[in-house]
Amino acid sequence: MKTEVAAISQVTAWDSETLSSFDKSRKDILVIDRPPIPGLPSAMRAARVLNQRARVMASEVGPFVAEAVTYLHINCPALTDDITELTRSFLAQFKLSTASLRIEVVTVASCPKFHCDNLLIRLVTTYHGPATEFIHVDRPDRIEQVRAGALVFLKGRAHPSHADEVHHRSPVVPYGEKRLCVVLDV
Repeated sequence: MKTEVAAISQVTAWDSETLSSFDKSRKDILVIDRPPIPGLPSAMRAARVLNQRARVMASEVGPFVAEAVTYLHINCPALTDDITELTRSFLAQFKLSTASLRIEVVTVASCPKFHCDNLLIRLVTTYHGPATEFIHVDRPDRIEQVRAGALVFLKGRAHPSHADEVHHRSPVVPYGEKRLCVVLDV
């Protein structure tokens, strides 16, 4: 068990205690900043505007991510490694056998309205381009935006301690730019 916790901390910049505490709290969002992936901005120039989705298990995630990133024309081995380890860590942290994984390159806001999802928990990471925006329901005029690379954990309506305090959305992508986003859902 200690090995799994060490791997989680090393790869994803979160520790199991922080995430476990969030999972039990009445807070609906946890943002963990991380440094950008080296070499990704130049690799994004050739990226295709598409998405790849699958329900993945820890044993299958590496080949799926490698194939998906290749299909999206993103030549960045560090990105492939990070998405793979992020997914494995997510599965281990929440003791899941499978999760829904989406890797997408977009040029428009894929979900432009503030909302809360009907699921247990979602992890969103914007690797390149403008990142997730959110509001606190009691302060709807104050839009906050996380930094690219940050891990954004969002509780959905199905979560037992969901408080409906935060709603999120995809940001506007400036003309001529691309956004690379990875979403893990339970």
